Amino acid sequence: MKEVIVQPTLPEVTAYMRDSPIPTIGPDEILIKVVVAASNPKDFKHLYATQKAVNSGDDVAGYVSAVGKDVETTGEFRIGDRVAGFHKMLMPGGAYAEFAVVPAHTAFFVPETVSFEEAATIPLTILAAALPLFRRQNLPSPWARRSNNADPLPLIIYGASSALGTFAVKLAAMSNIHPIIAICGATTSHLASVLDQDKGDRIIDYRQGPEAMKTNVKYALDNLKAYHALDAISENGSWIPVAEMLSPGGYLSVVQGGPPDRYSDPRIPSGVTVGYTYVGSAHYGFFQPNMPNQPDDKDSVTADTEFAYVFTRFVTRALAKGALSGHPWELIPGGLAGVEKGLRKLQRGEARGVKYVYRISENKG
Repeated sequence: MKEVIVQPTLPEVTAYMRDSPIPTIGPDEILIKVVVAASNPKDFKHLYATQKAVNSGDDVAGYVSAVGKDVETTGEFRIGDRVAGFHKMLMPGGAYAEFAVVPAHTAFFVPETVSFEEAATIPLTILAAALPLFRRQNLPSPWARRSNNADPLPLIIYGASSALGTFAVKLAAMSNIHPIIAICGATTSHLASVLDQDKGDRIIDYRQGPEAMKTNVKYALDNLKAYHALDAISENGSWIPVAEMLSPGGYLSVVQGGPPDRYSDPRIPSGVTVGYTYVGSAHYGFFQPNMPNQPDDKDSVTADTEFAYVFTRFVTRALAKGALSGHPWELIPGGLAGVEKGLRKLQRGEARGVKYVYRISENKG
């Protein structure tokens, strides 16, 4: 088969195509004949952090080609099923290939009404939104939706127009968590149908500067205290003004790593916790030792794998009912040959409110 290896070169990533054997699968994995793969910023950021050159794609959609023996026993996935899934990061069998490997507990069915392009935008990113909201912050899950009579439960999402931020908005709305304070820039049209103005949801423009942003968030909260926030960008100190929007006892989830002292800025209010979230815990059930601000209760992280299983089954149901949709996407032509171009565009910050996807059937070798 053909696969793409991404290299952490400077100033921009490079990639090359090679012939590789079709990957083998473990007992609890499925092999997917890839129709569409999608990119995420971690596809190059993790390579710079680890100095590895690998097939770094993790978002995949296509047809089940083989199932592991434990998966076969359950009868859940069968050859020929339309599926999408989250590949185990930095491991063999990545999405930038004609065949990819996905653990069965991070895969879900794709109904005929959903294109593979749309499906490929979902797996990693929706789990990256779900884990900080429902595992790290213990907010009510979408399948245990809050009563319409429940008190307001403010949630601040910085970077709300990004794929991660948008899925966080969607999941919060499905859980009936309001008001949602969505902080983003110019690209907001895809949020309009998700936010509920009548329940206090508001869009705040971060481009006005940190002080005006904080003032406008305070005004939008209308005397409500906020205890929950997600920084879907977590770059250039973005977490500092977001932390300042929370009341003592609040929890802010961040999604980028860095040195252990990265989140200890004195401007972060006393009593506000800044916690790192790691989507890989959906596969491994633990954080890597060098990751900052990990959960104190390490035992709780082992349940992330079980949560991922339940959550992806919910995704299957929500997609089939039309209650959930993917993120806006842009097709990069050329199949696997387009991966380098797409990653470079992503690295330059050109993806405004879209995820880049590649239709592997377009691959010409």
